[in-house]
Amino acid sequence: MNITFSLERHALLNGNNIAVKFRDTDYTYKQINRNVDAFANLLINQGVNKGDRVAVWLPNCLEFIYTFYGALKIGAMVVPINHLFKSAEADYILNNSGAKVLFTTQEKIPLVKVSISSLPELEKVIITDGCPSNLEGFLDINSILDNQNDCFIARDLSPDHGACILYTSGTTGNPKGVELSHYNLNTNAEFYADSIHLTNHHYGAIVTPLSHLLVLMAGLILIFMKGGKFYLFEKFSTKPVASKIFEEKINFFIGVPAMYYMFMNLPEEQEFDLSSLDICITSGGHMPLEVRRNFESRYNTITIQAYGQTESSPVITVDMLSRTRKFQSVGYPIPHVEVAIVDDNNNFLPPNEPGEIVARGHCVMKGYWNNPDQTANTIINGWLHTGDIGKIDEDGYVYLLDRKKDLIIVGGYNVYPVEIENVLYTHPAVFEAAVIGQKDERLGEIPKAFIVLKEGQSVSKDEIKAYCLERLASYKQIREVEFIKEIPKTPSGKLMKRKLKSSDNQHV
Repeated sequence: MNITFSLERHALLNGNNIAVKFRDTDYTYKQINRNVDAFANLLINQGVNKGDRVAVWLPNCLEFIYTFYGALKIGAMVVPINHLFKSAEADYILNNSGAKVLFTTQEKIPLVKVSISSLPELEKVIITDGCPSNLEGFLDINSILDNQNDCFIARDLSPDHGACILYTSGTTGNPKGVELSHYNLNTNAEFYADSIHLTNHHYGAIVTPLSHLLVLMAGLILIFMKGGKFYLFEKFSTKPVASKIFEEKINFFIGVPAMYYMFMNLPEEQEFDLSSLDICITSGGHMPLEVRRNFESRYNTITIQAYGQTESSPVITVDMLSRTRKFQSVGYPIPHVEVAIVDDNNNFLPPNEPGEIVARGHCVMKGYWNNPDQTANTIINGWLHTGDIGKIDEDGYVYLLDRKKDLIIVGGYNVYPVEIENVLYTHPAVFEAAVIGQKDERLGEIPKAFIVLKEGQSVSKDEIKAYCLERLASYKQIREVEFIKEIPKTPSGKLMKRKLKSSDNQHV
């Protein structure tokens, strides 16, 4: 098994069909596969072997696709890194994964130069958009792509062979690397595509970073599997994306709830008409019912709610088009995935009884990379414990009620309070800090910080925000700051964040 078999098949059978449109230029399946072959040969010539990790710290671009599929073809494992990450975030991922090669852009050279000496397993840094020839340790991809035109047939791998390691921030400590196999991703994509009736006639829009698993699986892998095509956007901007959807007659969209909210605020002009959309996937949070209904009514389309997490490859449930959609739910389990609700003692609960959502089947990750203890705490008797609170009705539909973890979802991005709190505690004026999610109409949730200052210290809210923004990705930035005299705690000293959400705190 190899995820890239589908790309090779369509390159052989439908080679002249368009696979990707980027910056208004068409690229056929034959062209994409030929360039993927070049990257596969490049990797081998640079000493990358089966099982080695290849990190990809790139924005949405063709080189991301070539690197991703090229590495998978030879049996290497891909480590996607969010292009918005700062050096500390990327350094941890590179070090923990033991990445042998890193593909990135000129923009990241100053960040990598500072940390490369502390990354002993990183042998090569390949720059995809040009690199100064006198820069030691960095390679210009154009200088090593020459004469890499030989065909490369994807290696047949064990289904359990690792394909990707995707890092998801933990509720405590450092991010965890989720290892997903070719079987995980290929099978999840196959059953997901069947559930939403995706075919080779669908023309998708990829607007979120390819480093995000939802669009990596439900966009790139899924569309190549079915032989469809997609328009690859470098980033999401409401009016340009809407105009391109209208111009290209795109009929398949993958986005987070905040994007649909922004689409609904567009003026009713022809250039922003989205009625060509046939299927609209929403994930990364539950879309407000009113927004969903209004969007479907305005554009005469169907919205599909999906639920899952990185550890589940990522889809657990979806609004299956063969079943009645229940807007209050997050859908029905996709084929060959079992979902149940358990209490704190792992006892299964009856319908409509709230508890933790657990799942088992093809979607369950191989485990956390080099973290067997955390894996054992998350996968128990084959069941993936999601950390989410939900219920299942008598018809088998799943409802998401709350987050057992302190996860904050900002416009579809996962943000864990501990990451921000760790940064806040490095500020010389901060004595104590707690971060919670606050509801936001546009982004779903935003991080809000409660801060107790050290005696005799003073700092402004804007200074706190700027301090964090220098050290964390922009989507993790604190949007609200509240200074208080004391953070409520349990007798054991644990922060009582629920009280921060509900009680009236005495302001400084």
